[in-house]
Amino acid sequence: MDILKCKAFVTAADEGSFTAAGKIMGYTPSGISQLVSAAEKEFGFSLLVRKSNGVVLTREGEYLYPLVMDYIEKENAIYKAATELSGMYKGNVMIATYSSIASHTLPPIIKEFSDLHPSINIQIEEGTKNRIEKMAASGKADLAFMSRPSNGSLLWIPFGEDRMVAVLPKEHPCAGWKTFPLHRVKGERLIMPSEGDDADVRELFRRNGIVPNIGLTTLENYTAINMVEGGLGICVMNEGITRYWQTNTVIIPVDPPSSIELGITLPSLETAAPAVREFVLFAAEKLNAKIPE
Repeated sequence: MDILKCKAFVTAADEGSFTAAGKIMGYTPSGISQLVSAAEKEFGFSLLVRKSNGVVLTREGEYLYPLVMDYIEKENAIYKAATELSGMYKGNVMIATYSSIASHTLPPIIKEFSDLHPSINIQIEEGTKNRIEKMAASGKADLAFMSRPSNGSLLWIPFGEDRMVAVLPKEHPCAGWKTFPLHRVKGERLIMPSEGDDADVRELFRRNGIVPNIGLTTLENYTAINMVEGGLGICVMNEGITRYWQTNTVIIPVDPPSSIELGITLPSLETAAPAVREFVLFAAEKLNAKIPE
């Protein structure tokens, strides 16, 4: 049965008149009447009783009304799904993340995703934890790959742990040790990346009651590592930053042992654009990450 006839019947029944139904659907009263009459002819019985002050459902109309409503809702669901699928295969996805994740974790995921969805443009913005979290919360980024955010309203999809390490010059007294005691930071010249705004490192020091002697700050983690190599001080950072980086330094875990939880964060999967939602689901699967219920 034609969906327009169904909508005319349901709207007229809901509004109690062809005139009111016509205003809603953009038809004249006679146009709505003709659509309902065509439906009645197709079914072989009356759906509405015409009265001087409007229309009411017949017994047959009452029986069919919920079935016709279900038919209309299914059509709406089909169009909604088609719209989402159309958006899923094109659009932009802005990702905010750390340089280490952008360098090592994301490239194979983006490559495989782009092969499947070549019309989706992926953009990456690197930054500090505080900046990345603000971008995710404000909508400037569609999603973020980072350590656990402080904003509890953001959806959090954890995918791994990254331990904290000390980066030392080769001639450092602790260079031959298996771990670096965190309390020794107090007597060291500390080099802080992220312009001194590394929230994970600062939280580590706070938990252990350490007030560091920050001698230098840099923008890039790799610059900080090079400064350590040059004998300008030591660094504390997450191990992922140091992986695959050729350096003439010593990198050992801190003591007491500590790690940060890494994950994907965004305001909501339900309200995310189709392309964004598809990327999050794809990345979570590749990283064996479980999306919270």
